[in-house]
Amino acid sequence: MRHLLSSFAACLAVGPLCAQTTGVPGINDLTVNALGSGATSCVPLCFPNGGVTLTLSITAPLGAIGLLLFNFCPCQTCALMGPTNACLPPIPLTACGPSNQSLDLDMSPPCGIPIIMTVVPSTAGTYTLSMPIPPLLGPPCAVATLSVQAVMFNGCGLGLFAVPGPLVFTQSFTLNF
Repeated sequence: MRHLLSSFAACLAVGPLCAQTTGVPGINDLTVNALGSGATSCVPLCFPNGGVTLTLSITAPLGAIGLLLFNFCPCQTCALMGPTNACLPPIPLTACGPSNQSLDLDMSPPCGIPIIMTVVPSTAGTYTLSMPIPPLLGPPCAVATLSVQAVMFNGCGLGLFAVPGPLVFTQSFTLNF
């Protein structure tokens, strides 16, 4: 696991290429409070002024290992592309190139070091993490921004060009509070 995390960290240092990921239920589908199933990356979701517990769920094959990545900027489609994964059911090709996988978070220094949390299976093929967000003062959906995307270590994945391996990315979301 340590080697996989080191390899994944190395891919974050590589410059932007081009891609955008779509969630497919059962393979790489991330939802936030049951919102966003089957979406493409960078769909914005609004949780006005926080005061909510976010339930982040990923449907993926049982036995996969999952990591949720967070940072403090809006997500960025076409950030870092990977080869087309051979997962079944197939993940659609992206809008930005001949791939179906990418890291869609802005990894530039102003966005902060990504926060990484492990997700564990809660039922067959569902990986879940609950995260409380405190109440936030200010204009609704304009107080704070958090982006999230998951990476699953799964046998059908081919990773990114910078980091080959059994990685499958979910779609990403920009969460506004």
